[in-house]
Amino acid sequence: MKDYNRLIFDKINSWQGRNPWLDAFGRAGAEWVIVAMLGWYAAATFLACWPDWKSAFGPIIILAGVWVLTWCVDVAIGYFVHEMRPHITEPATRQLFKPMMGWKSFPSDHTMTAFLIFFTACVFGLAGTPALFVLALWAAFGRMFSGVHYPIDIIGGISTAGVAAIWLKFILILI
Repeated sequence: MKDYNRLIFDKINSWQGRNPWLDAFGRAGAEWVIVAMLGWYAAATFLACWPDWKSAFGPIIILAGVWVLTWCVDVAIGYFVHEMRPHITEPATRQLFKPMMGWKSFPSDHTMTAFLIFFTACVFGLAGTPALFVLALWAAFGRMFSGVHYPIDIIGGISTAGVAAIWLKFILILI
């Protein structure tokens, strides 16, 4: 049986080094898009709450709290799954940078963060959520392209963010 996880990863990772613009695009997605997404989320929250800007802190604090809880879940899953980074299991992997945490690959924390921002913006009905979805996809692609995550890691990050958003929506309905 073919290992599609590694085949897809190898195909995407093989594009690295062919074009400096594509490398810059992949690295920006892997490392910096989340910062832009957080800025977008904060700005959209303040605009949605204008002129009562103090009420904007609620959705921002909720995102931070949900992120902490979901990140803890990601770390616990990573501890039990023991999926190593691609450069460890496949020494021929091309990397654009060295990740801070080398012990865990599944699920992708960056992808979880990007999609959690998107899903939380959807829960609160913020403006610009389609653009946040595109940015989240860019972050997911960048993590694979940069050689730090397999496709299954990306799916795991999206899944944990989705479950967290469903729980958030459920809790907000109850309140």
